[in-house]
Amino acid sequence: MAITATGIGSGLDVNSIVSQLMSAERAPTDKRLTAAEQDTKSQISAFGTLSSVLSSLQSALQKFNGQGSLSGRKATPASGAGFTASASSGAAAGRYMISVESLAQAHRLQSAAVARNPDGSQPQLGYGTLSISIGGGDAVDVSIASGSGSLNAIRDAINAQAGDKVAATVVSGDSGDVLFIASRTTGTAGAVAITASGGDGGLAALDTTSGTITTKDAAQDAQVVIDGITRTAKGNTLSDAISGITLTLTKADPGNPYALDVSEDASSLKATLNGFVSAYNAALTQIRSLSAAGGEGATAGPLSGDATTRSIQQTLRNAIGGSYQSLSTLGLKTAVDGTLTLDSSKLDAALASDPNAIKKVFGETADFGKGLRDNLQNLLGDQGLVPSRQKSLDDRTKAQAKQRADFEDRMTRLEDSYRRQFTALDTMMAQLQGTSNFVSQQISLLNK
Repeated sequence: MAITATGIGSGLDVNSIVSQLMSAERAPTDKRLTAAEQDTKSQISAFGTLSSVLSSLQSALQKFNGQGSLSGRKATPASGAGFTASASSGAAAGRYMISVESLAQAHRLQSAAVARNPDGSQPQLGYGTLSISIGGGDAVDVSIASGSGSLNAIRDAINAQAGDKVAATVVSGDSGDVLFIASRTTGTAGAVAITASGGDGGLAALDTTSGTITTKDAAQDAQVVIDGITRTAKGNTLSDAISGITLTLTKADPGNPYALDVSEDASSLKATLNGFVSAYNAALTQIRSLSAAGGEGATAGPLSGDATTRSIQQTLRNAIGGSYQSLSTLGLKTAVDGTLTLDSSKLDAALASDPNAIKKVFGETADFGKGLRDNLQNLLGDQGLVPSRQKSLDDRTKAQAKQRADFEDRMTRLEDSYRRQFTALDTMMAQLQGTSNFVSQQISLLNK
């Protein structure tokens, strides 16, 4: 630990002397270390930015994977049609005539109205067991305890014990309370059957075979006729009736077919291509900024003179230059600064002539598409050029941290040494001063 005593005898300002000596000793190395540390931090930040823009370019290119390089499809039902539709890029363009014969609906049962007691409370319908099955499947037994047989209590017991199969609710009207039990499964496969057993027999009113409970809404399948072909389904969404098309039925209009037109829709594909152009230009612009040479009042970029950025920039430009002819057919061309521009009219003409035009250039197996994907993977992969440089900079940061720690330790030891030396000098000067004073006193006595 450093000795911090000021002059203790002669009045020598030890702290001031040591401070000035340490400032002189520290300044050159501290300046050099700080500059190196700041340079490394700037490069780390720059490579983080570089990695980000290249990753964005890679993501933009990956959007052409699979069906992403094909024009989409637009499904347009005729006005008044009882259905909506969506189409994937795999749907065949054309017209389909579709009539909605019936909508799928869930089986819904309704009990007889049960009048309230004079005091407004619900009477006890009964107790025992209600066995509820859906579509002829295994039954779920709902236990109704004695004294818990009001319609509200029965509703709660059904929802608690068989709520995954049916939903029970009570509607209160002028003539009394009515229990509704609805299947959670649409279509005929969701038909509800209830058998009452045990107890006092009062629950027999809810037995679908012998009781007074009736069907409010019949279990019904959806049915459509598509170009003369009948299709039945348990739900109102059909995703496999027409390849690549999902139909959602909304209204039945038996016997009246409506047109569904499926056409090419290149809007999403154009957006994907524009996204690639933007990502490419952003990457190129950022690389130029990071590697700017500076001079004549301009500030140099943090990666000025770095061979990595030159290599990356050349890789991107070579990819574009090597496929310039095929890119040009899509309306893509390079500006003087190397950035890309897109001629929408030329792109429209290319897609009108060949819907697979973009896939042939940007697809995963296309020369340009595969080549650029491979290049970006070589740059960004685990063993890629960018991660390797980032690791090198991380290692440099650790080495600089050790240099800084060693330097501070050396400065601490040097300060301790200076302080001991000047404290000793101060002590010695104080002793000499004391001796001088003593001698002067003795001489003064001899002269008397």
